[in-house]
Amino acid sequence: MKLNTIILMYMLIIGSVYATGTQSNILKTTFTGEQTSVAQEINVSEVMSLGEENKALKARIKKLKAELAKYKKDTIATEAAEIKQSAKAMEFPKKVFKGKKLVLGGKVPKELTTYYVANPQTIDGLKEKLKANGFTVLATSEIFNGKMVITITNDELKKTNTFVATLQVLVNGEEEVRVQNPSYFGAAYLQKKYRYGQFTETLKALQAALGDMYATDEKFELDDLAGYHFMFGMPYLDDTITVAQGNALLSKVTSKKASKYVAYTLQLPNGTTIVGHKLRSQTNKFLQKIKVERNANILPYETMIKDRKAVMLDPKYYLALSLPLLNMGDFMKISSAPGEIEKDIKRAYK
Repeated sequence: MKLNTIILMYMLIIGSVYATGTQSNILKTTFTGEQTSVAQEINVSEVMSLGEENKALKARIKKLKAELAKYKKDTIATEAAEIKQSAKAMEFPKKVFKGKKLVLGGKVPKELTTYYVANPQTIDGLKEKLKANGFTVLATSEIFNGKMVITITNDELKKTNTFVATLQVLVNGEEEVRVQNPSYFGAAYLQKKYRYGQFTETLKALQAALGDMYATDEKFELDDLAGYHFMFGMPYLDDTITVAQGNALLSKVTSKKASKYVAYTLQLPNGTTIVGHKLRSQTNKFLQKIKVERNANILPYETMIKDRKAVMLDPKYYLALSLPLLNMGDFMKISSAPGEIEKDIKRAYK
């Protein structure tokens, strides 16, 4: 009998052992002639030894798989930690701001800045700082490419039960961080109930999160904010627009369908609810038309649900209040914006 035939038969027998895990197949195999003699020559103890080796090999493979899984897990964790550390370590170049640095306390100023600006930060890093200083982050909205608005609130703001219950913080890439001044908008929305200095705790918290804050060129006289309107014949604060009426308004803006149109909702202590609305990208372009993308944090546009009504500030009031440097010519360029904003907001209440 040729050697190759013997080797082939030997391999077939060993394969049978691995496949069944028993020795019975060998003992029960029937061969004829020279094949029978070859089978008889196979030592049962050797087959048992091979079975033990096979068992040991399987155990080793199992151990190697466990070690590989652990290695992958440790590698992923290490990479994630490195990415997080890298993000925290990212530093933007320091900016030099022309405006007056915010110093809390002192005399009541004649004018209030509409916004404060501070050195740039990463979005994730800033959100962590805001949360650490008592703010709740309601939403993060991309108004334009690279211009992200973080909507925040805290207990002091919510207690006003007005539209100043939220503040919008713009993370403008490597340029700056810009936040609405609660004193400015508080003076406009609270009117006679406003007293200078009542948002000191909020401003302290913003300083802790943003660092040194500086006034902008956009400002308005404090004494005139309570009765603000752009010019004769233009709307005041109370000239709101009703966008919807009914008993199920809140359920409409909190439904799954509404998530396409709504960025956030916030219930206030008096039971009213503020709703932040996502406008269409086409509508947002009104800011680009008048070259004030730096003020993208006048959005999301808000409505307030109260007494079966959803109302919004008239855009002719809100835009003028938020953009005090603009003149009549500028507003003529965006004359269609108020109607487009109202139309976008009504989508959420259908």
